[in-house]
Amino acid sequence: THETTHSTTHATTHATTHATTHETTHATTHATTHETTHATTHGTTHETTHATTHATTHA
Repeated sequence: THETTHSTTHATTHATTHATTHETTHATTHATTHETTHATTHGTTHETTHATTHATTHA
C-alpha cells in the first residue's frame, strides 16, 4: 500500500510538473515570438510610412 501510494503520488507529481513546465515554456515562447514579430512588423511599417511621408512632403 505504501509503495503503491508512493508510486502513484510520484507519477502524478511528475506528470503535473512536466505538463505545467511544458505549457508555461510553450506559452512564454509563443508570446515572446508573437510580441517580437508584432513589434518588428509594427516598427518596420511605421518607419517605412514615416520615411515615405517625409520624403514625399519634403520633395
